[in-house]
Amino acid sequence: MRVERGSDRWFAPAVGLVLVGAGVVVGALLAGTAGAAGGGLAGVAGGLALWRGLGGRSARRRSLLAVPFPARWRAFLLDKYDHYDRLPRDLRRRFEDDVRIFMAETRITGIEARVTDELRLLVAASAVTLSVAWPDYEWDQLAEVLLYRRNFDRDYSFESEELSGQAHAWGTVILSIPALEESFADPDDAYHVGIHEFAHLLEVDQTRFSGIPPGLPAARRQEWVELMDREMERLRRGKSVIDDYGARDPAEFLAVAVEAFFESALALRRRHREVYAILSEYFRQDPAAWDDARGLKL
Repeated sequence: MRVERGSDRWFAPAVGLVLVGAGVVVGALLAGTAGAAGGGLAGVAGGLALWRGLGGRSARRRSLLAVPFPARWRAFLLDKYDHYDRLPRDLRRRFEDDVRIFMAETRITGIEARVTDELRLLVAASAVTLSVAWPDYEWDQLAEVLLYRRNFDRDYSFESEELSGQAHAWGTVILSIPALEESFADPDDAYHVGIHEFAHLLEVDQTRFSGIPPGLPAARRQEWVELMDREMERLRRGKSVIDDYGARDPAEFLAVAVEAFFESALALRRRHREVYAILSEYFRQDPAAWDDARGLKL
């Protein structure tokens, strides 16, 4: 995430011109010359309001990042999150900046639960893990994160515990607090409900959940589709380090493969080298190499 988004430089002026033009036309139709003048002024006012709003966001981000990352947050992440610990220095700085922006700008609501700073950090870390090496990425498709006090059923009640998380096409992510905390407890089990659901959310801008990482180059898309078919068959035969939940459909395969990429990087690289290579290229991260640098072995 950047302090000032590239689109902000042209979006507000462009929309402002459209508002002015629309105001002039509508005003002229309703009240002639005087109406055109009034409509134009209304358009100018709307454009200025939009420009101030976007400029205010940049100013808020600049102010937010002017303060050092809280030491207690850093200590918490080092204690709880292995991926944060292994990030190279430059990416760790960006991770900290993106986490602060995410926490400041994302609505995180507890359902029969109190949302603490620690829980908000875990949510933000889950999302930023995916996007940290994409400096221009914004989680614009995310409307809200709901934290449930425990696992829930398909009616979103606590009568049974069918689900630990869910991502909706309209941008809501639901996470069970115990499942989220468990996800950070073991760095090598290829299970992470936060990463899983935010991986689903990456696909929201597409017309359907296809299991194809959005933005993948055309040649790589075809390669991924063919690879996914082979890997899902391996899952059905029980010969994969990727969670067998991924055999359900392509969208779930992508989500559990992303979990394995960040949670079991060394094993994924050894057993599923092609999957690892595509995801490493896609996320612009190489967690297995970072584990090598730390002297970790399978």
